[in-house]
Amino acid sequence: MYNYQELLNAEEWKKFKGEILKRDNYTCQICHKKGFQNHLFVPITSLTEALDFFSDYRFDGKTIQEIIIDKENGGHGSTVNRGIEEAAGKYFKTVDGDDYVSAEGLKELLSYLQTAEADLVVNDYHSFNDASGEMVSEMHHEFPEKEYRKIYAFEEVCGKVYINMHAATYRTELLKKMGRRLDEHCFYVDAEYNLYPIPFVKTIAFLEKQVYCYRLGMETQSMNIRNMQKNCAHHEMVLTHLLEFYKEEAERLTPEKKAYVAEGVAKILTSQYKIYLSYPAEAVHKNQIVAWDKRIKKEFPDIYHSVTNRAVKMLRHSGYGLYRLASYLCRKAYGCD
Repeated sequence: MYNYQELLNAEEWKKFKGEILKRDNYTCQICHKKGFQNHLFVPITSLTEALDFFSDYRFDGKTIQEIIIDKENGGHGSTVNRGIEEAAGKYFKTVDGDDYVSAEGLKELLSYLQTAEADLVVNDYHSFNDASGEMVSEMHHEFPEKEYRKIYAFEEVCGKVYINMHAATYRTELLKKMGRRLDEHCFYVDAEYNLYPIPFVKTIAFLEKQVYCYRLGMETQSMNIRNMQKNCAHHEMVLTHLLEFYKEEAERLTPEKKAYVAEGVAKILTSQYKIYLSYPAEAVHKNQIVAWDKRIKKEFPDIYHSVTNRAVKMLRHSGYGLYRLASYLCRKAYGCD
């Protein structure tokens, strides 16, 4: 008989899932807890399927119709915002619909979270190619004398590691009180999720196993360079809101956190320049880079000097005279020609 992991991405799941779930008494094969009693969800592909599959079951006395969240599609940010509002557990983790998690890593994470105290729990992760299934890269959060499961003050690791959505599991209480919502009907809001909670993060811990498996190479992905070109205005809006966030919070942050947030915003600024460079080399796109860079240098010098990208530094050093070369190299690297 098949197990869950063998069928999650296979057509057979549609045919055999009822048999498998009943066989295992609706018990999760990862953490070995019964789903209905522990608020664990089984894979479904539509709201209609969920309503039909669970029609005869009760969740703490409530029907599936009474507890399921049926909302207008507002994009990833809307889902995270609503998830934070509804979350009742001690910790909160988000997984994009294109991606998946490692069963072994998730089991370790769930076990650790039972007694965890850190505000932010971090796992390594890897990316893989959608077409071939081969691993593309691994992200390790390494620094000298790092100890797994040790609870660090967040300032201790600032400047040593940068934590993004794929690695992060936040304390739910922290997300609820941060007082900021991610942009809705908008791509690239992971950058906001990475930084908005930071003023409230006091402690951080690292786990050994990888959890998140990040899918690359799909033409429909927002991070595909052609989609980034189409959604350039979304990226600009996220960057603008991050700059506003930095301006509002900078004076209240410790020096270490201030530098950390500046580094994070600088990453998004660099990505914005990458989008401009990926277009055909025209004066309008060069002027966009120059205008942004002058504004950032004047209004946000810490962010300006936090940019580490060599191409951006080369552009600045040349007075943007090497714009056409930089655009050519960027377009060649991303196959835009």
